[in-house]
Amino acid sequence: MQLTLWTYEGPPHIGAMRIATAMDGVHYVLHAPQGDTYADLLFTMIERRDARPPVTYTTFQARDLGGDTAELFKTTARNAYERFHPDVMLVGASCTAELIQDDPGGLAQALALPIPVVPLELPAYQKKENWGAAETFYQLVRALARPAAESSAGKRPGANADKRPQCNILGPTALGFRHRDDIKEISSLLAQLGIDVNVIAPYGSTAADIARLGDADFNVVLYPEIALQAAQWLKRKFGQPYTSTVPIGVGATRAFVEEVAALTGIDARAVLAAPQSRLPWYSRSVDSTYLTGKRVFIFADASHAIAAARVAAKELGFAVVGLGTYSREFAREVRAAAEEYGIEALIKSGALDPFRSFPILRQTTLKGLKRLE
Repeated sequence: MQLTLWTYEGPPHIGAMRIATAMDGVHYVLHAPQGDTYADLLFTMIERRDARPPVTYTTFQARDLGGDTAELFKTTARNAYERFHPDVMLVGASCTAELIQDDPGGLAQALALPIPVVPLELPAYQKKENWGAAETFYQLVRALARPAAESSAGKRPGANADKRPQCNILGPTALGFRHRDDIKEISSLLAQLGIDVNVIAPYGSTAADIARLGDADFNVVLYPEIALQAAQWLKRKFGQPYTSTVPIGVGATRAFVEEVAALTGIDARAVLAAPQSRLPWYSRSVDSTYLTGKRVFIFADASHAIAAARVAAKELGFAVVGLGTYSREFAREVRAAAEEYGIEALIKSGALDPFRSFPILRQTTLKGLKRLE
């Protein structure tokens, strides 16, 4: 059996949709031509959400280009506010609408709506989906986050010895790979460590939640492609440290627990000693020998690619013969990970043909077919 999955990373305004759809009370007004209006397909048919995404399009047509498309955008934005009454409005342009340079941000500001309006500058011809999601989340955090109220002792809330540490979990979005499951697992792990979760964002959060991000003692960056930029800003602005370990796999999860313990000063020995996974048992079992030495190539977003390679090589005994990502912003990290396995990383945007990109995979597959003959 041969299984091939073809996928690609969308333009940056798709990333903005993922942030808006993940949150409550946020609406995205997108200047886009007829034909670019496919948000419903992504979120109601692919992700199977029970509600339509909070996106309104101008849906201008070719005949509208001879008229005032700027006024069309202003009318659409005004109507969207009156219909949906969001707490925050995002405004931007799709790849095609970017060419007519109507400046959605400036047009929306001219409307003087009684809510925060966050303009998005998403260069569709230079950047991709995850970058668009990260930029959107970063702009929302910059616009809405407020510093923690200082106590009488001059300490941050949660920093006192008699209070449990608090953290924010940053990065989960709509249309994310197992993001809802990751939220449950990480929240449970933090609870075992005696740490309270202040805000999970953007998934399930509101404008009010974003405003109180500063109340936490530190941030957990689940997906650097989405949350790293915002976490770096929060560290500069509010002095909040953030985690750098993505807890995927047994080894990485233990490293994550140790990192959190170092940030908060808690004793994590009991959690580290408790059995959290059956993978170590499986790796020692006879069944695992069927996988030992098997060749594997991995191509994904940077976080999952690095994590999967580590699990494959160090926890399952695979031989990693190829490692790559479409996340160009994290090329350095992926190249560093590939060097650990003695291979050269593939950094490539768009669709991937694994047989062209990894000659060793083609050779291995051909040998396997000959044995089948």
